[in-house]
Amino acid sequence: MDLDFLVHRDDLQKLDCSLTTLGYSRVFQSENVSQYRHSEAAWGSVDFVHAFRKISLAMLDRAKDYPAFGGKQSLRTAQPEDIIGLKVQAMSNDPERRAQEQNDIERLMDQYGNRLDWGRIQEFYDVFGLGEEARTLRGRFDHAE
Repeated sequence: MDLDFLVHRDDLQKLDCSLTTLGYSRVFQSENVSQYRHSEAAWGSVDFVHAFRKISLAMLDRAKDYPAFGGKQSLRTAQPEDIIGLKVQAMSNDPERRAQEQNDIERLMDQYGNRLDWGRIQEFYDVFGLGEEARTLRGRFDHAE
């Protein structure tokens, strides 16, 4: 199991310093992603998608703060449509992840249904040549309440 985050590319150096201090090592980095693993397996791995393109910077701008840890702190979280977009990218980049990513996408669609911005979701699918798949999913999950 791992955690996935979206981080502004300008913050990658600070991120690396913070994670190294916590016992993580960077095991992979490309223009688009960084992956870290902790020296103790129980702490798992953490993946970071680098935000620098217009579409990912917009995801960061749309993210909202939600109270966490008994209201003592907050977590900035991407909107469901943007999480779906990241999962579409993940399954397009690595076909072996398709089943798990598709399952996660369908759970989000089932939970949020007609409250989703289906136009934004369609754009994500279109980027990866999966437009028809998005239309099929909308037919299954965009139910009026």
